Amino acid sequence: MSEVKYSGTGAGGGHICIIPFPACGHILPLMDLTHQLLLRGLTVTIMVTPKNLSYLNPLLALHSPNVKPLVFPFPSHPSLPHGVEQMQDLPISFLPDIVNALGKLYHPLVQWFRAQQSPPVAILSDIVLSSWTVNLASHLNIPNICFVPFNVAAVYFWISTPSFLLPFYREAFTMSMQSEGLVFNSFKELESTKLGLIKEKFAKHCRVWGVGPLPPVKVGDEGLNERGGATSIPPDQVISWLDSCKVDKSVVYIGFGTQITLTKHQMKAVASALEESGVRFIWAVKEPMKRAEDGDDDQSLIPHGFEDRVKGQGLVIKGWVPQLTILKHRAVGSYFTHCGWNSALEAIVAGVLLLAWPMQADHFQITRLLADEVGAAIRVCNGLRSVPDATKLARIFVESTTVGQPQRVRAMELQKTALNAIKEGGSSYQALDKVAEELTSFGCNRTEMMKTIRSSL
Repeated sequence: MSEVKYSGTGAGGGHICIIPFPACGHILPLMDLTHQLLLRGLTVTIMVTPKNLSYLNPLLALHSPNVKPLVFPFPSHPSLPHGVEQMQDLPISFLPDIVNALGKLYHPLVQWFRAQQSPPVAILSDIVLSSWTVNLASHLNIPNICFVPFNVAAVYFWISTPSFLLPFYREAFTMSMQSEGLVFNSFKELESTKLGLIKEKFAKHCRVWGVGPLPPVKVGDEGLNERGGATSIPPDQVISWLDSCKVDKSVVYIGFGTQITLTKHQMKAVASALEESGVRFIWAVKEPMKRAEDGDDDQSLIPHGFEDRVKGQGLVIKGWVPQLTILKHRAVGSYFTHCGWNSALEAIVAGVLLLAWPMQADHFQITRLLADEVGAAIRVCNGLRSVPDATKLARIFVESTTVGQPQRVRAMELQKTALNAIKEGGSSYQALDKVAEELTSFGCNRTEMMKTIRSSL
């Protein structure tokens, strides 16, 4: 393994090491959590591989020298394409391979910790890495806290019915319950019952926190270009187009996150529905993965002639989009989505009606929560390979821009609840304070222990 790059950080009771999982839906909210911990006085070292270093840029710009990167070369793995270090380049079936590759950094991390004069006093790591990070922390005799980027209902379902999980995920979630704490990007007012059940039945301690929806780190003009990548339409042009829309809540935003690519038939159905509906829209189209499943080599194909036929009606953006800024714009009324947790939270914060097409992972539990229990979303389609009926979907698009829909009213009520949770004095704000206090206490305890050891020598 080639040389590790590291810029040392200052000593202090609140120095922690953060180990993220390299997928947008995991690393971005963990960086948002890190931002909140830095604001509360902690000092942070973040372990990344070279192609994920850019995710740290906003934190480095805002918090240097209290945050430092620890860069390891990405370990090779026989199942991973050469040069791939991020999940958005791969189908979800490759997640265990990414975790196992990163697990090869166990011993280099132990060596790094032991070489530090003032090493981190705790590890904060993504829950999917728990199969090795919990043991790493135990080996180093420091606590491990798990960050959970999934919603609480999904995690409760998974750990309550472990037979539903593949062995890799069963091990990860079982190990996470042995950590010193669980930090969920959710809020008590939405998921208090499940938070309590996880605390009582599985974690067996009180260190289970709901700290969401975590506000995004912002640097520069509205933070538009800090999380982005290559895009076919610059963000300022997207916003200008939205500004030109005269009617509030009249635009349908369509996006399926960084992990989902639609098949040719699915793309055709969505395109036909948009044409038939006549609604104004923004459609975010993900770049094809480096390696498609099921021999599907026609993913993300926009139907021939579609963009010409809808010119003036909508925008098709290939690549990265300023999603949160789009959702918060007055012209956007609904969001056709896979209902991934980060996307759902962004819609909640924006007060936008969700049109749910759950496909994999926690999407089904999220849709059940928001559509069936809370009533702030409409279930449109179901399943990774299902193809929506274009005529029915067109009707839903039109109806979703109707201001008086009961689901829209409930979505706006949920928005107020979420914003109250994250403002000063709110439940999530207070939980963030408690997380920071707990992590700082680990440092204080370690300092006292070292004093005792030295005095006995």
